[in-house]
Amino acid sequence: MKKGWKVVLIVVVVFVAVLGASIEVLVRYANQIIKSELDSRLGKSFSIERIDLKWGHVEVLGVSLKNPAGKEVIKVGDLSVTADFMGLLRKQYVISNVTVKDLYLFVEIDNKGNIVNPVLPPELGSGQPAGNGTPAQPPPPVTIRKIEVINGSIDYLDRKTPIRPVLTKLRNMDLAVEDVAIPFTDTFSNYVLTASIPGNQGMGTIKSEGKIRIATKDMDLKATLRNLDITALKPYFQKESPVDITRGFLDLDLTVKVASEKVHAPGTAVLKGLEFQSGSGMGGTFMGVPLSLVVALLKNSNNAISLNFTIEGDLNNPKFDIKENLTRRIETAMAEKLGLPLKGIPESVTNLGSKGAKELGSGLKGIGGGLQNIFKNE
Repeated sequence: MKKGWKVVLIVVVVFVAVLGASIEVLVRYANQIIKSELDSRLGKSFSIERIDLKWGHVEVLGVSLKNPAGKEVIKVGDLSVTADFMGLLRKQYVISNVTVKDLYLFVEIDNKGNIVNPVLPPELGSGQPAGNGTPAQPPPPVTIRKIEVINGSIDYLDRKTPIRPVLTKLRNMDLAVEDVAIPFTDTFSNYVLTASIPGNQGMGTIKSEGKIRIATKDMDLKATLRNLDITALKPYFQKESPVDITRGFLDLDLTVKVASEKVHAPGTAVLKGLEFQSGSGMGGTFMGVPLSLVVALLKNSNNAISLNFTIEGDLNNPKFDIKENLTRRIETAMAEKLGLPLKGIPESVTNLGSKGAKELGSGLKGIGGGLQNIFKNE
């Protein structure tokens, strides 16, 4: 009996060893097979360094996508996916966690407002392999419990500006999104976002949290920007004004609600620390109002101007642009703060620069008391 037990034990040990070695070989070759299949389907513009496949966990290293010009538009240092394999037995595809580390994304908007980067390769968008092959079957629905982006970076190049393109950078971006269904469903996903915005005069920050229904673009969120360097954003508001701002920061608080693609976003903007190039006369304008009045207001409000505004519009309207709407709302709020008549803004304000100081008096007509009442709300 003892000898028989020894034989059984030896057989079990050998079986476990062979099974373990077989699994290791299968996993190793599975990694190579998966990488080869992905390379075939994603084409030459996509590259993947390595794939590590383990039970319930997949890790992908060195993901990169280049545009036709050879510029890297997407890069991921480390992508890990943890799945609920037991859900497969119930025919439920559930991914418990997706973690993306060291993400880089280059987004480019042309002068018509269309996204030209990044664009997925045609073979990927059509579901066909890079070579000759039949179209792939649509993937089954998948639920992702949580998506995390750690230490992300975004370069946003906007060519739809009046003067010159604007490059906005986000760094140190951390993002967490919960409950995402693919294909998108009519449910909300909660998110939290923090990031830094480097500028010429310092580092700004952005924080945002709320919920978004990806399928319909409905959302309910709050966003806070602090110490945003507005000298980098001059093409948005400077337009053809001769006034050159050399220093300034923007604090912004927004509450955004979107329902049925209608936007309602009340907010508060604080312009602070504004400095202008010396030599600008009374005829110059800043954000559509006479520079002389802006400087006077700054001197009487601790070098900061607080403005209330509301952004409203229809996302289906091709003429609606959130950035342009925000600029106009802040300009209007500035005029209201200074007591300027809103009728004819910005035309009447712009004319102040060409017709000189004489027009300043008529531009302020109806205020009741002139400059003494400009600061009545302070």
